Amino acid sequence: GLLSVMLQACAIIHTPGFNSGYKRLTYEEKEQIHFASSVNEIPHQNDGRIMAITANQLTEMLNNNDKTLLYLWSPHCSSNVCVSLKNIQDFCDKANIHLYVLTEYYTDAFLQNKLLSNPMLSVNEFYYKTSYCNLYMKRFLSELMPKERKQSVSYNRFLLFLNGQYSQSYEKIEEIDMF
Repeated sequence: GLLSVMLQACAIIHTPGFNSGYKRLTYEEKEQIHFASSVNEIPHQNDGRIMAITANQLTEMLNNNDKTLLYLWSPHCSSNVCVSLKNIQDFCDKANIHLYVLTEYYTDAFLQNKLLSNPMLSVNEFYYKTSYCNLYMKRFLSELMPKERKQSVSYNRFLLFLNGQYSQSYEKIEEIDMF
């Protein structure tokens, strides 16, 4: 009884998406993550690294673009609301939308990163003082979003910003009409 409960708890803790996965990364993988202390450290083009950022840093970045789509991406999501990074990058290129992909955790994110024009982003778990995915995502989004709009984005993966201001969230990419 108790042993099976303990084994199940261990399995849950090591499931991708339960926590960031940072502690289990190899040295080489950890070297590919840059914990940005300022927005000036974040390149304008993807250089292969993942930029661990705060919501305030993302807000600064959003102010530089007319239209930005933030995709809250889970590398292992197989739901119909999740799309491949190639498809979302192609969509944004055609619609002339700046794309930022925020990976919810690191497991298997590195291989996908090369498909993006802009740096892949992650939540700076040290800034938010937790490695638990749900908790740091909640803290990050509550800093990023205006208070009155939070409920509308709680389950949506696509957040549209116009001139740095939150505009709307979408459950599926097909709902975004930018053409």
